[in-house]
This record gives sequence, C-alpha cells and structure tokens, in this order.
Amino acid sequence: MTPPPTLLDGARVLWWAWSGERPFGELWGAPEPERWVHGFAVCRYDGAREVYRFSCTASWQVVQDSLHDDEDEAKAAVPTNYDASRVVWRRAGA
Repeated sequence: MTPPPTLLDGARVLWWAWSGERPFGELWGAPEPERWVHGFAVCRYDGAREVYRFSCTASWQVVQDSLHDDEDEAKAAVPTNYDASRVVWRRAGA
C-alpha cells in the first residue's frame, strides 16, 4: 500500500484510497502514465469549506479533480468509469 503525501496540489489530504497493482480505472484521453488512476484522495485547501476529490496516478500525481460540499459526498462520488467496489477509504494520518 502506498499512502499519499500530506499535501496534494497544496491541499491537505483528509481521506485516501489505493488500488494496489491494478488501477481503479483509466482517464480516457490522458497520456501514459497519467492515464491510469491508482489513488483517490479527499483534500481541503486551507481556509476552504468545500473539499476536492482528486484522482491520482501511481505516484500520487493529481490528474483529475471534483469539488464537493463535504467529505462524505466526495467519498461517495467516485465516477462510474472507475471500479468503486474496490475503493476502501482510509483516514489520513491514521
């Protein structure tokens, strides 16, 4: 298992999920290796109320994001083109 860094794109990681060797799915139209999504992270920028759910490569490079009102909404909103059945959320720092 490969945990993310504390910050992604300058936002603090609150929750994360890791796919292991087999990615959750692919980001259509993206070049290699940005195409394969191995991690998701729910993050918050300092001073913000909303959170972002980031889709990330195997090296935790952010390749896609979506804005959400709260952590639960962000965790529940994994896009349908990814294998959400394999997503296990872990609290950052736990």
